Amino acid sequence: MHPEQIKAAMRMAGTTPAMLCDELGVAASSVSQAISGHIKSQRIQGRIAQIIGKPVSEIWPNQITLRRSRAQIEAQRARAAV
Repeated sequence: MHPEQIKAAMRMAGTTPAMLCDELGVAASSVSQAISGHIKSQRIQGRIAQIIGKPVSEIWPNQITLRRSRAQIEAQRARAAV
């Protein structure tokens, strides 16, 4: 879906990107980038999909989401800090 279609669908469902920022406690830029597909936040995109009633794969097709455990993330940060 085009980002403007996503925002319009959110508004038709009774919410806005700004309201989503407040709900999730994230920056407006994070929501904007998730809507445009520049970042792949499962939490933000999952909530948008829930709001507009479509699966994430339909809203953002051909998007690969990498899943890492908290332990993997911490290990990567520790290696980078050395």
